[in-house]
Amino acid sequence: MDRILDLLSSYAVALDYSTLSPSVVHQVKRRVIDTLGCAIGCYSMEVPRIARAHAAEVSSTPGSTILGTRQRSSPELATFANGVMARYLDFNDTSMSGNAGHPSDNIMALLAAAEYAGADMRTVIAAIVIAYEVQGRFGVACKDLRSNGWDNAVYVTLSSAAGAGRVLGLNKQQMANAIALAAVPNAPMGETRVGELSMWKGCTAPNAARNGVFAALLARRGMTGPQQAFEGPRGFKKQLGTALQLPAFGGAGVPYTIETDKFKYYPCDYEAQCTLTPALKLHGLLNGKLDEIEKIDIETYQHAVLISADGPAKWNPTSRETADHSIPYVFAVGLARGTLWLEDFEEERIKDTKVHALMQKIGVRATEECTRDWPEAYPFRITVTMKSGERHLEEVRYAKGHPKNPMGDDEIEAKFLRLAEPVMGRSEAQLALQRLWHLDDMKGAGEIMALFELHA
Repeated sequence: MDRILDLLSSYAVALDYSTLSPSVVHQVKRRVIDTLGCAIGCYSMEVPRIARAHAAEVSSTPGSTILGTRQRSSPELATFANGVMARYLDFNDTSMSGNAGHPSDNIMALLAAAEYAGADMRTVIAAIVIAYEVQGRFGVACKDLRSNGWDNAVYVTLSSAAGAGRVLGLNKQQMANAIALAAVPNAPMGETRVGELSMWKGCTAPNAARNGVFAALLARRGMTGPQQAFEGPRGFKKQLGTALQLPAFGGAGVPYTIETDKFKYYPCDYEAQCTLTPALKLHGLLNGKLDEIEKIDIETYQHAVLISADGPAKWNPTSRETADHSIPYVFAVGLARGTLWLEDFEEERIKDTKVHALMQKIGVRATEECTRDWPEAYPFRITVTMKSGERHLEEVRYAKGHPKNPMGDDEIEAKFLRLAEPVMGRSEAQLALQRLWHLDDMKGAGEIMALFELHA
């Protein structure tokens, strides 16, 4: 097998719960709580309903529970349905690399695989750390992948295969086959995130995770994959146009990726989210004088422009998917309303004429200074010029949830409860939260799923 496949498979089978510090385990718990809150919070929305309905057509024994129900589907389809719920609000955590996407996209895949296999939760915790490592390190190593037209969900396929392989108990060769079977057939296109975004935006990573779980299940049954998957003449590096120089993985003195990735304080794309702190300050400062604004200049880094201000659709969003990936929309909502929550992405609110009028006054451009600082910082410089000539300047470098502006456990809990209580009820949500802090004492993933069973 090639060098990269050997490295990944060796790491994935070797990492064990017993080697993880209490602080690393705690970070896993924080992210499981955050991810499950995001998932149950959008239970009634259209795209999650579509995904659940598709998964519900299949019954599987053994199988994996569709979140919110008692029904068990195949582990691949449960991964997809539950993953769509976790991802759809664009509220789950995001990688520090700026390129790797959302590593918590792996969590539903690993819970589904673990429930199917009857794995214990300590193995699941180790598998989550493994998945975060694979996705995060590939994000650092493949900085040119996005510019070559590919979507960062390609990393999720690899990381979920490695994590699922761990909970399925694969040996070294089986793990190599799983990762190869994930790498070679699955490379999503970057068109998913350009211009006016479709429902598929929130499904790309869950579909990648589904493919990763499928690869691990096949490898468990003895299916082999190409052993030059990464470095072969038509392998990952060649086809996707990336040098793929992997940095050191976590452990042996190297911090784990899961210790540094960013949480989200608001339900939108991370780049758009960074504008909310200055928007809310300006909301209070201007005290409703929106009609007196002449123009708003937003200076930021190039990646932010490419993701969330890349064309006319971001100044005239018509879908939730485009609105939550729009710097002009998110900033205008924060400035006009002084807040941002789930209801701000409902159709009626997206069409708000006051917000649309404000958006047309916004210009977004990248500067060399801001681009140079990213991704170590996420700089935004926002200047509001009034018709009187008066100017108001606000700057931000680290949004709430960044390790340099962290969310505490109490804030993770508050976010979970605000998302879960309207769907589950207060007492049920509080019970789930209490139990999830003791994740490592649970018998298996099925115990987690039972906490979220909704009763008609």
